[in-house]
Amino acid sequence: MFRRTRAFRDPVTIHLDGSPVRAERGEPLAASLLAEDKFILARSPKLHRPRSASCFRGGCDGCLMRVDGTPNVMTCLHATRGDEEVEAQNVVGSRQADLLRVTDWFFPKGIDHHHFMAGVPALGSIMQSFARKIAGLGRMPSEIEAPRPARLLEADVVVVGAGLAGLVVAHKLGAAGARVVVVDDGLSLGGSLLALPDQARRLASIRPSGDLVFSRATAAGIYLGDLLVAAEEGAVVVRAPAKVFATGAHDGIAAFPGNDLPGVFSARALCLLHTYGVEPDGPVVIAGEGVWADELARRLGDRVVRCKASALAGVEGTGQVKRVLLHEGAKDERRIDTEILALALPGAPAFELAAQAGAELRFDPARGYAVACDADGAAGEGIWAVGECTGMDFDPDVITAAAERCAAAINA
Repeated sequence: MFRRTRAFRDPVTIHLDGSPVRAERGEPLAASLLAEDKFILARSPKLHRPRSASCFRGGCDGCLMRVDGTPNVMTCLHATRGDEEVEAQNVVGSRQADLLRVTDWFFPKGIDHHHFMAGVPALGSIMQSFARKIAGLGRMPSEIEAPRPARLLEADVVVVGAGLAGLVVAHKLGAAGARVVVVDDGLSLGGSLLALPDQARRLASIRPSGDLVFSRATAAGIYLGDLLVAAEEGAVVVRAPAKVFATGAHDGIAAFPGNDLPGVFSARALCLLHTYGVEPDGPVVIAGEGVWADELARRLGDRVVRCKASALAGVEGTGQVKRVLLHEGAKDERRIDTEILALALPGAPAFELAAQAGAELRFDPARGYAVACDADGAAGEGIWAVGECTGMDFDPDVITAAAERCAAAINA
């Protein structure tokens, strides 16, 4: 399914279900596994269908695994360091042959375990307990984690998201003397720009540093006007009168049979994988258009088959994608043998945190809800939004200009 495009620079060894796997230090753990054709990483909680990495931004559950005894680790956001013990969770048997997959045969249209046997004396509670146990998500960490401290941090501005939009705003405000806190959950600052090496040079002049930058941290929510951050050091409550949301967009998905099979990726995720030196080793079907479709096609060349998203009829396969089905005309259907389908669809703005802070939303029929803001990014009292979370396309020049306007308005 995948291969490495370059020799190891800093090789390490990890262990998957007890077996050694070669890896590159610092790359996403999910990339390490895919590069060695370990493509089934997890199982869905109820029907135990095979799952794999798909978005490489922590937006799906396909790469959840148990790492060094800690359950539910997003392996796409875990930097490989070497010697990790990685285990499939939520399986009875193995990743490739989960005995509980028979659940899918008995309930091919799904199962609502919340109402299954509901109202039947004793059986309802037994069914609930059984459903939780076979899901595997309740298994506790192997070791008790030591308590970590919490602290309050006051600043002038907090920027959530350190992609291009967030970094430009933080850089401009910091240069003007503001005390700026930056929060980002990625392995490295830069967001989607990291998937475009030719554009990544922009980061050199705007990359922040210091103790006010929280990378690999989660902005957990807004409470009483303060931002709660789950950082590696512990909980940090950030109190700032101005909040800037540069949270980007979730990769677009499409409704078609088999859209959850291992082998269905976003085109952006495959571009990011390519920058880590990991690429598909066979033909790839790209459905959709835009910057990520064009970039992926440029890198993979004649191994690509392109089609409109509306032409997708489904994919075939059991444990992974084997064929992509396309509509060609009113009745004709074309089957393409491939293990990789790349979706290049309009992103769904990541509006959730801004909305919790009090920002207004607007509905875009092509993308869903987005943060409503004026030309300068103002989205409410002390609330600002910039970039893809406002419904913009990913265009580095356009996003940079919007971020500069936003910073200027905050400074005014």
